[in-house]
Amino acid sequence: METYKDELAPWEKKKGYYKCIELGKDVFVQRVDLRNQIREMITSQIVLTSTTITSKKIIDEKIDSLAYDIRNIGNGIFGLKAAFEWGISEVVWQIEQNTKEFKELLRVLYASQDILIKDMRNEAQESYEKGDVANALEVYLELSQAFKNDFSVYISLGIICLFHEINKEKALDYFNKAIEIARTQSGYYTSYALLYKALIVRDLNHIEDAAALSKQAVEFTPTFTEAIYQNAQYNALLGKPDKAIPLLKEVIRDDIIYCLKINNELDFDGIRPHIAKIFEEIRVPHNERIKRKMKEFDKKINYFIDNVKYVHQQGYGISNNCNVKYLQENRDELAYMMNYNSVLDVHIVDYGFSQLDISLTKDISLFIVDCNDIRNRLETKKREVRNKLSEVKRKNSFYHYFLYSLFSQVLAIPIGFSMKSPYGIYILEAITFVACFFLVIIIPRAKWKKLYSDLQKRESKLEQIVKRIKEVLFK
Repeated sequence: METYKDELAPWEKKKGYYKCIELGKDVFVQRVDLRNQIREMITSQIVLTSTTITSKKIIDEKIDSLAYDIRNIGNGIFGLKAAFEWGISEVVWQIEQNTKEFKELLRVLYASQDILIKDMRNEAQESYEKGDVANALEVYLELSQAFKNDFSVYISLGIICLFHEINKEKALDYFNKAIEIARTQSGYYTSYALLYKALIVRDLNHIEDAAALSKQAVEFTPTFTEAIYQNAQYNALLGKPDKAIPLLKEVIRDDIIYCLKINNELDFDGIRPHIAKIFEEIRVPHNERIKRKMKEFDKKINYFIDNVKYVHQQGYGISNNCNVKYLQENRDELAYMMNYNSVLDVHIVDYGFSQLDISLTKDISLFIVDCNDIRNRLETKKREVRNKLSEVKRKNSFYHYFLYSLFSQVLAIPIGFSMKSPYGIYILEAITFVACFFLVIIIPRAKWKKLYSDLQKRESKLEQIVKRIKEVLFK
């Protein structure tokens, strides 16, 4: 392995996607810039196939959730996790010094100090954050002589010596002092300084020492995800997959973006077959879960489509939200993303199907509302028909029948006589009797009864649809 004593190592240089992250900006602007750059970095490494507005929105939402929010980024390395790179560590240190916890720690440290010492500390940090490294170095050196109990002064000096003076021997001395002081003040910042020390000894090709130092960092702060990752990294360089793999599994469980970092990290090339197994362990359960979600989604949407068609065939209008075309297109796009078999793509597809199911559930709920509205209208229509039927029954139908029958007899008798047969009269009278009975009594009642029956069947069918679709939706 190469030694980098008088130059920055490749892993200490800024990556292309962090090109605009540099000292000289307000800390809030730095956090916003970092969030945007991280999002671009994640997006660039995800296979995007989306063409519909909905699926793009789903994927964007998931990327946003993966890209860390301003609050997480405001927690420095601890919050950045997989997004941390040594090339931006100067800006990350700026962010660290503006956390609530750090400011409270400084307040306690400087509580008994003279106002001039406090002003010196503020001046040094302000110069550092503005990018005036030369003045920051001068004031920090002066401060280190006036007040020797501030670990952060030595971390700042170490960072300046490492990245600006590229004097790794001097930087190592400063980080050693920071570790010594921080041990009694903060476990986290002890870990912080230990990681820098591990970085430098790694540059000098002392990988065993780097592994031991990063392990100490984890012991001081067991929840420090990036420290766990770096310990895995050094163990991988030492060819110790039995130590590296469990650590990598731990960081991936905490932040899925580590899959991208691990995939692009050359230090893991020696244990790639073992890493491939980790990724497969992640993909398999995700794939199985997605298949179950897809199967359930298809069952719901197909049943939904059949019932929407039925309602349309009955001539009823339903909400525009019940257009399943876009849901089907999004489903197909997400299914297509699975073909790439990337851990992160599969992770996003899993999330995507959950979101599609929520969208389908909303559409089905709207459909149920529409069906209930149609049922209410049918119930109103049924009442009208029932009232009309009662009205027909209440009328003096037999009186009307008698009048119709009498009038028909007047016509039947002369026609019967013209047939020159008494049977002709009887036959015509019987026919007119039955015809009048059907025309006046049976047919009007049958008409309204049939209409009522049809309305009742439609209402019953809609009731069944709502009941069954709720069973499919909420089982």
